[in-house]
Amino acid sequence: MLDHYVVFRPRAGKEDELSAALEKFGSAIAGNMPCLVEFTWGPNVNQSGLDHGFTHGCFARLTTQASLKEEYWIHPAHQALLGVLDELCEDRFALDYAVDDVIRGT
Repeated sequence: MLDHYVVFRPRAGKEDELSAALEKFGSAIAGNMPCLVEFTWGPNVNQSGLDHGFTHGCFARLTTQASLKEEYWIHPAHQALLGVLDELCEDRFALDYAVDDVIRGT
């Protein structure tokens, strides 16, 4: 599996539009992307003061590392999201890593 995280620093006044864009993306890929195991998104509620202005995030768990480029990146809904992110965000940061084992709480 591959975990794909993205955090977003929206332009001033664009927070609601960013939320709407992430919600639209999530709705568009739900059940329409075989490689997608899980997708979540939402506002950053961390109160540590270490957010550096990143107010929203999303997480996608994909079946394989290859599926990121072969399915996820080229999906029309992802391309549509990419098309609006530069307008909505000052900055964004992505982090991907392969998941070998998942440790679950009791």
